[in-house]
Amino acid sequence: MRPGATGEQIADLERGLGFRLHPRVRALLSRHNGVTDPRPEYGPDFFPAGSFLPLGHRLLDTDRILTRHRSFAKIFKNDECDPTDRDEQPLYAHAHLWVPLALPNDGGVLFMDHCPGPTYGRIYEMGVGSGDIDGSLWATDLTNLVTSVAASLETGQPFRYFAPKTLHHASGRHRIHWRVLT
Repeated sequence: MRPGATGEQIADLERGLGFRLHPRVRALLSRHNGVTDPRPEYGPDFFPAGSFLPLGHRLLDTDRILTRHRSFAKIFKNDECDPTDRDEQPLYAHAHLWVPLALPNDGGVLFMDHCPGPTYGRIYEMGVGSGDIDGSLWATDLTNLVTSVAASLETGQPFRYFAPKTLHHASGRHRIHWRVLT
């Protein structure tokens, strides 16, 4: 994991987003501004550094958060967010208020919903690369996500429908593999 983002980097991100970050996202970025870049020299079957979340998600830095945010807002081209009618709106109806937190190896995204109302702060995973635009709720907030993943890693019990396993790579490095339970 990289060192924390500076206050200036976080402020630049918020200016680019057009809204303030959830306090937990600000705290996460101030401690770890994403993960290191992948090291392709380890071969095609080696997951990049920092892929400790299910589906190989890697935490994004402030620059990549903003780039992905703009990309999803442009793809879905919608700026609705009616907190009183949130249950009737599709998740993508307010992509302009998503804050991407991590990307996997397949074109999906793990993000926090910043739409005001009952879903503010919830963490969703969406397999955009596979055409899944409905998304699935991974956690009610960032703290719940981190503690649930940590508990799964410590106990070996599944997180949602993923079971963790540590793999040893020929390079001498280790990685976490999350097997999908059927």
